[in-house]
Amino acid sequence: MDLALLMGLLGFETARTSKLRYLLPRIQCSGSTAFRDAVIQGNELMLKLFSLFVKEGLHDKFQIVHVVLTDGDDCASQTSHQDFLKYQLYLYSQLPPQMLKTFYIGVNLENNSTVRQQMKQIIDCSCESAQYYSINSNGINEIFQKIQMQIGIEVQQRGLVMKNEHMTIGLMQEKYRPVVQITVNNYIVIFTLDISGSMENNWPKVCGAVSGFLDNLGENDLVLGITFNNQVNIITKPQLENRIQNSPPPRPHLPQSYSNGPDEGYYCCNIF
Repeated sequence: MDLALLMGLLGFETARTSKLRYLLPRIQCSGSTAFRDAVIQGNELMLKLFSLFVKEGLHDKFQIVHVVLTDGDDCASQTSHQDFLKYQLYLYSQLPPQMLKTFYIGVNLENNSTVRQQMKQIIDCSCESAQYYSINSNGINEIFQKIQMQIGIEVQQRGLVMKNEHMTIGLMQEKYRPVVQITVNNYIVIFTLDISGSMENNWPKVCGAVSGFLDNLGENDLVLGITFNNQVNIITKPQLENRIQNSPPPRPHLPQSYSNGPDEGYYCCNIF
């Protein structure tokens, strides 16, 4: 089986042909939130793809970007917060430094002290490879643009002035271009998106932000879409393989040093 077919079976597709543009707007938001189970599902797919790339000698050609958006407490995952923290240590021990960047986005959660504390612990366990943004619902598109800039895409604005005898109108046109030349040739972007009931009013904004993100990726960049409420769904999988999971992903098999607690050598994470 060739590499392209294997990637497709996992749910990865090229940005230019991605089904996300028309699949996301069809989704009806409902249910509760299994944040941790969904993030682990995405991470497991990253590790499988990385293993394939190692065999093909392509593992140093891609930057993995994981964009995770939620607007509520995790109330439906079978993975505990403590196990999730341990898994983050395991994940970053398996991938080369700087290969993975994770961007967590919390919508309207600035006053939620539980989420704030848990996200701080998650970021601490990510050894400087993850960031958390707390935003209001009006900042969804802006934060997606900011992430694009951070991974190497810049928004340029060009002015256009139109005049007639009655008025002068100024227009601005946005153009995207690489910020700098980087050694990574392509991106792998995983969108892990909350579709619980509380996301209903904000969902059109998320769909527009994802579509804009896709428009500015290259033809060889890869994307994968995961949606979650109390269930986790890899929506970019081929139709025959696409099934909403009625149970969370199986808990990853961790080496003994991770399953019993964090390795003492991983001083970047304090698990409370």
